[in-house]
Amino acid sequence: MSLSLHRTSIPLGTSFSTLYPAPPRIHWAVLLAAVAAIEAVSYFLVPQPFRDFFVNLGIAIWPIYLCVWIRKVDRQSVSLYWALASFVTGFLFTWILWLVVIFEVREELTAHYNKREPIGLRLNWFLSLLFSFFYFQYHLRAIAIEKQSDTEEFVEEPDAERFIIP
Repeated sequence: MSLSLHRTSIPLGTSFSTLYPAPPRIHWAVLLAAVAAIEAVSYFLVPQPFRDFFVNLGIAIWPIYLCVWIRKVDRQSVSLYWALASFVTGFLFTWILWLVVIFEVREELTAHYNKREPIGLRLNWFLSLLFSFFYFQYHLRAIAIEKQSDTEEFVEEPDAERFIIP
């Protein structure tokens, strides 16, 4: 008996719309390493008066980028406003707003990938809470790879025989 992680499968024959941009394709582990590196550099190299700002910026940069991407997909998305509000507020209020951002992004991703580009995306609420944007990126990378391979199938390659000189 083999163990495998539950993964949202993309149904065969799913055609992605070219109206919507592909999600970010970065691997979640690379994202985690980049955030950890930014945090370490910010903590150890930035002087004290600016340290808190740069530590918060290091944490907030990817969620804000992801919210900007969601805003491109859905013009009515509000997660970007929540993310920006949580970045500029105080410490306790920031954590409360980040919870709002996490579940707003979760709702917007599932709405998009179940209505506009219906692939049947399911996001676990507990894993969304625990791993938040790394968990979202895990699913978005798989979607981006599938979307790229789907669009490459429709790109016609030039006819090689046409360029042969007899």
